[in-house]
Amino acid sequence: RLLVMGEEIGRRRSLRRHIGWLPQQPPLYPDLTVRENLAFFAGLYPEPRPDGKRLEHALERFSLGGLQRRLAHRLSGGERMRLGLACVMIHEPEILLLDEPTAGLDPLQAEQLRQLIARESGQRAVLIASHLLPDIEQLCTRVLLMDQGRIVADEAPDAGPRRVRVRLQRPPPDTALLAIDGIARVVARHGDGLLLELSPGAPDTLAEQVATRGWGLLSWQAEGPGLLARFRALSTGEAA
Repeated sequence: RLLVMGEEIGRRRSLRRHIGWLPQQPPLYPDLTVRENLAFFAGLYPEPRPDGKRLEHALERFSLGGLQRRLAHRLSGGERMRLGLACVMIHEPEILLLDEPTAGLDPLQAEQLRQLIARESGQRAVLIASHLLPDIEQLCTRVLLMDQGRIVADEAPDAGPRRVRVRLQRPPPDTALLAIDGIARVVARHGDGLLLELSPGAPDTLAEQVATRGWGLLSWQAEGPGLLARFRALSTGEAA
C-alpha cells in the first residue's frame, strides 16, 4: 500500500504528476539531442505547457546549455544524470525519487550532482535509495537503514554516539576516565591511544577537563559515529 501526500497512488492517477522518478540508468532517448529529450519529457505533462523559455531555464539550471545539440548517447555518465534529472524535474514535482544517483561517476561529477540535488531539496521532498554512504551522509536529513528487506534503523545521519580519539602520555585506568562527567565508555585502547564514547550531554569543555588531569594530553580528535559502523552493528549485532 503506497500513500503519496496522504492518498493511495493507485486510486488517483493525477498524483503521479507530483512525483519525479529518476532510476540509476536515466531513461533517455539515445538518438535525440539533449534539448529534444528535455522537450519530449516536458510534453508529457499538460501543465505547465512546454515552451522555449521553460526549456532554456532548465538547460541553464542543470548546466546543459553547452550540450543542448549533443545526442544523448554521446554524453558522459555525469552529463546523462544531469539531463535525466532535468527531464524528471521539468514539471516541478513535489516529490523526487532517486536511485543510486552518483553510481559509476567520477568524484568531480558525483560532487556536482550532489550539489544539484542538495539545491533542489530545498523546494521538495527528496527520497534517495543508495548503497553509497557518502551520498546519504552529505545529502540526507533522515536515514532508513535496511537489512534483508527490513528497516533496522530510522534516524538522522549524525545520530548515534559521539566518539573521540585521544592520545595521552600517561593513560589512566578506565575507572579514572569514566569518573569524568561526559565520558560514557572506553571503546578501545592501543598504546597511548584511546577511543572514547561520549554521553549525549557531554560538555564542550571535556578536552580541557582531561588536559588538567596530569595525563599528558597529546591529541583530541572528534570522530563521527559513521553510517558504515552503525549499519554493521545493526545488521550483524557487532558492537559499533
